[in-house]
Amino acid sequence: MKYHLADGTELVVDIQGQGRPIIFLNGFGGYLEIWTAQLRPLLANGYQTIRFNYRGQGGSSGGYAASIATLARDLADLWSSLNVTRPVIVAHSMGASVLWALRADFPQLVPQAQVIVDQSPKMLNAADWQFGFCDATASNYQKYLTQARGHETLHGLVPEVMRPLISAQLKAPFKRQQARMLLETHFQADWRAQVQIEQVPTLFINAQQSPYFASGFGKWAAALNAKIQAVTIADCGHDIMAEVPAAFNQTLRHFLRQTC
Repeated sequence: MKYHLADGTELVVDIQGQGRPIIFLNGFGGYLEIWTAQLRPLLANGYQTIRFNYRGQGGSSGGYAASIATLARDLADLWSSLNVTRPVIVAHSMGASVLWALRADFPQLVPQAQVIVDQSPKMLNAADWQFGFCDATASNYQKYLTQARGHETLHGLVPEVMRPLISAQLKAPFKRQQARMLLETHFQADWRAQVQIEQVPTLFINAQQSPYFASGFGKWAAALNAKIQAVTIADCGHDIMAEVPAAFNQTLRHFLRQTC
């Protein structure tokens, strides 16, 4: 189905089930199908799942967003349009930037809980920050804007996810170059202050073999904020929920039982 935002943009949205809503946020160039392996267990346990594709992606109308702030505004608009109350938000990769921007720009929209999947709150490494993306710094990060680094996973995605994801990619290919401005705002963002003041229960799930990030940023966040927990999942790369869904789902289920 499609939902109309205030500016006329139509977002492709998939809503299933009843109960406590869980909104999933994709990473850069992601598709809602990446969350396929989470649907069955969550629906069986009485949750409502809400997946969507960002503007200009995966069948949603409009051009690619030019900033993280635009996607945060779209999320706020969708949240209000769906009239959901205190959803859980599960954000993968760049989706975490969208969530942190939402929390900063729309403080009246308060989730029940938050899950950050393999994403550091600051992409650029610096003298005071060693948990950024690969070797990216303020002086060299431009090289990552047009060319992906390589394989995101350790073993590949499970077939349950790979089949619908490939189908979605073929129907609406992602054009990385056209989304360069969006990715640049993601690289330039620094959400460390937002993480430290967060009052919503938050779980950082890190991939032990992430090709992008050292896993220490989750422990960094947990040490500074009692609302934050950090878990590292082994034997997987960046797309944890689609590579080792059983381990991811168990971790998510345990966190939800604590907070919902």
